[in-house]
Amino acid sequence: MVDYNIGTMSFKDTKVYQEAFEEGRLEGLVQSVPRLLDLALTIEQVAEGLGLTINQVQNAKAYHDAMQKGERRAKLKLIPTLLKLGVTVEQVAEAFSFSVEEVRQVAQTQP
Repeated sequence: MVDYNIGTMSFKDTKVYQEAFEEGRLEGLVQSVPRLLDLALTIEQVAEGLGLTINQVQNAKAYHDAMQKGERRAKLKLIPTLLKLGVTVEQVAEAFSFSVEEVRQVAQTQP
């Protein structure tokens, strides 16, 4: 790895580097929140274990839940189009991790 020196100071000692490093560290911790909550840990346990505030853990969970909901909606909207293009119900179900029954129900309720 190249170590850039700015005068007598290493790039790693600059404020820009330190802030970017901390932002990346926090992002990594926040991304692990949903997986830890899926392991049946409490919000308090996750916060303590990761060194985050309870509010940060709650916000990470809310963001993850909203993203999951949005992804599901997008997949549901695509089902009729994919079926019209000749993709089978089984292929759609497998690609989107839905049951065959879910895909059939969506196909029947959406034009």
